[in-house]
Amino acid sequence: MALKRFASIDVGSFEIELGIYELGAGGGIRLVDNLRHVIALGSDSYRDGEISFPLVQELIAVLKDFMRVIAEYRCTDYRAIATSALREATNSAIVLDQIKTRTGLDVQILSNAEQRMLVLKALAACGERFETLVQEGAAVVEVGFGSMQVSLYEAGKMRSTQNLRLGALRLRDTLQQLNSARDDRECILQETVAHELEIYENLHLCGRRVKNMISIGDPIRVLYDKIMRARNRDPEAEDFADKQRVEELYRYVVERTDAELEETLDINPAATGVLLPAAVLYQRMAETVGAEMVWFPGTRLIDGLAAEYAVANSLMHRGHDFDADILAAVQEIAARYGEGTVHRACTVKIALQIFDALKKAQGFTTRDRILLEIGATLHHCGRYLNMGNASGSSADIIRATEIVGLSKAEHALIVQILRNEEEVFERREVPLKAAKFAAVIRLASALDRSAKQKAGEYRVRLKEDGTLLFTTAYGGDMTLERLSFLQCTPSFSNVFGIRPEFRQRRSLGSGVI
Repeated sequence: MALKRFASIDVGSFEIELGIYELGAGGGIRLVDNLRHVIALGSDSYRDGEISFPLVQELIAVLKDFMRVIAEYRCTDYRAIATSALREATNSAIVLDQIKTRTGLDVQILSNAEQRMLVLKALAACGERFETLVQEGAAVVEVGFGSMQVSLYEAGKMRSTQNLRLGALRLRDTLQQLNSARDDRECILQETVAHELEIYENLHLCGRRVKNMISIGDPIRVLYDKIMRARNRDPEAEDFADKQRVEELYRYVVERTDAELEETLDINPAATGVLLPAAVLYQRMAETVGAEMVWFPGTRLIDGLAAEYAVANSLMHRGHDFDADILAAVQEIAARYGEGTVHRACTVKIALQIFDALKKAQGFTTRDRILLEIGATLHHCGRYLNMGNASGSSADIIRATEIVGLSKAEHALIVQILRNEEEVFERREVPLKAAKFAAVIRLASALDRSAKQKAGEYRVRLKEDGTLLFTTAYGGDMTLERLSFLQCTPSFSNVFGIRPEFRQRRSLGSGVI
């Protein structure tokens, strides 16, 4: 198969980056060219809430050059994304419109959850090393310019992920308001970071420690590369560091002025100000998670765009199972709110049986199955807050909870499912898919109304006459489940146009036919 050329553009908070890649079956992903332009969009966005006119004009000029380069390389396709600077800017719609009008470029603003999943896909494209580390236990720590993301892995599965507003650029801009000596700035940074990480440790680590830390993000990628080369060492060959080397990297930054870092590391003057905040963040994070070894893979967001494109177009084998990561993280959320119950697992199982029986007739997709499983897993987590309004509380909890791997639309769909799970049809504005999935979860929960898993196993089958038949061989009393099932039948029939039927096959020995 001929090689394809693909272009990735990342409109970041501190710089704009273009990557030109060659993709081919069996050949993996190869970066052919890489262009970067420093432009601190985040300084405007984080401080003023919008991006100023001069920066918009500079941004458009750079993107015009990028489009020219893409055309020169004859790329088959491209994707351009923007992150927190545009995500938080009140004039983002205007900026995107001007970019489209003057460059022809479609830029998509990613949610934080989408952005972090792309980063993880870039890591997975590194091969077996990522799988080995997450099997052993790892914290993936990405320090960006606007925030820091921490994703915990145990036994190869993501257990939790949290976003902390501790970006290197945010912290730098805070420090610039001070007229303090560098030692004072380090102390202020340490106190700021320590407070936030103490909260994170108490709420989310809960005494857990991990063997490995995977350090990614533009500040640390540049910092590690420059310091290693300044010491005549190869950062790609020596991409692992123990506690001692991490401390050495930290001391290298804090013991030098910005001017000294600029000279010794041959770095852009605009970038030196973010090195101290980045060094403090990584050093304190390594201490917090108890990491013995730190891996510096050097991946970036544009690599994730290329990896996702390659997998979607069958140009690269899909390695790590990110769907399993999403579901594992969702189960952790459910357990946090007291939903790690046998009944919840039973409801999820029955809901998926219903989905599988209806999939072909309803045109559901594999992605839909994952979304239904997420909704069923979380459907009663709101009882933790309010047992009298579990659905509304569940929706409120999940609206405020980030689920890495879901798009903004998918996250909104889950919230709608949860809000309407108890009373599906009281809201006319409910999307049809949300109403259908809510009806499925409601019916599945009714079939274990006693929470005793009486039926053991149900057989679910869609008959040719449009009846959805539920059959169980359980011979005991299922009056409660039958009544609950009948209560849910009208709403299910209305939304699907299918009549559910409950049939209990009792043995002759039970005395009931």
